[in-house]
Amino acid sequence: MIHYKDLLIDTAAQRVYRQEQEVHMTRTEYRLLLVLLSGAGRVFTREELLHRVWGITVPIHTRTVDIHIARLRQKLGLQGEIRAVMRKGYALRRPTK
Repeated sequence: MIHYKDLLIDTAAQRVYRQEQEVHMTRTEYRLLLVLLSGAGRVFTREELLHRVWGITVPIHTRTVDIHIARLRQKLGLQGEIRAVMRKGYALRRPTK
């Protein structure tokens, strides 16, 4: 189990709960969330996210990362938690203790 803010991620069942309500997520959204959580506070480049989540290893120009980040923000209420770092990528804020 992973706790982040008001989220609970049940990694065994691959389910995500927000305020005790299950949130429907695609496999890709779930993998993207896990990558961001694995390095909270760290900036992931779009290329790194494409590789780690989608398995894409060749340089391509796509907005798919941006679209999926927007969906995560909306579904999980993470508008202020997933930040865009200009010309670099995205980072999930470290949770405060």
